[in-house]
Amino acid sequence: MDYALAIRRNRDQLRQIILALFALARMRVGGSLFTLPRSTFTAIMLVLRPAESAVRRLIVIAAHGLVLKQKPPRDFVILGPRPEDPVASMPGGIIRPRAFKLFDPLKTFDPESICDAEPVWESGFGLQAGHGCISTLATEEKPLNATHLGQRLNALIRALDNLPHQARRLARWQMKRDTALKAHRQTRLSPMRPGLPPGWRQRKIHEIDTLLRECHGLANDLINTPDTG
Repeated sequence: MDYALAIRRNRDQLRQIILALFALARMRVGGSLFTLPRSTFTAIMLVLRPAESAVRRLIVIAAHGLVLKQKPPRDFVILGPRPEDPVASMPGGIIRPRAFKLFDPLKTFDPESICDAEPVWESGFGLQAGHGCISTLATEEKPLNATHLGQRLNALIRALDNLPHQARRLARWQMKRDTALKAHRQTRLSPMRPGLPPGWRQRKIHEIDTLLRECHGLANDLINTPDTG
């Protein structure tokens, strides 16, 4: 299996979809969002969650077999407290970009599962009226706070545009995980949660559903293939 070719093919398709989300939000790459109409917010979230899961699996594939050099131990230095907010301000008032989350969130109650109706997609993202739960939300045009959504979009496109950096991030975590396991400390074993990934839908309603299936299958096949080298 040519995994490098698979990464390039899926990356290019994912990038087109993500850029379409930016266009739907009327936001430039690297820009900010403040509010969005409820219908637009909902349409973006239906694609954003599976897109994030697909990119995480591309990172898993890119990090497979990656070996990093161990950093030499440094002298003990007392450091000041690290900012807890991943979007904390830096000196000069510059906002630190939010890092892409390498790990699937644990399974929680998902309000989206309440709605069993599936939207009809027009030209990729436009939602037509008269199709169940989504069209009902589309009539409620009260703006929603979209600041966090904008940060997630930016983190997603940055991760996709620099997969080698994200693969090194994951490889460093894997080294720490292995060290913890050798010391018999509890730790998470995989960035992918067991079972189906976040954003998975049994019935495909958008191109992102097909891409997520392919990326998830590739990552699982790679992880579960015995290393014969």
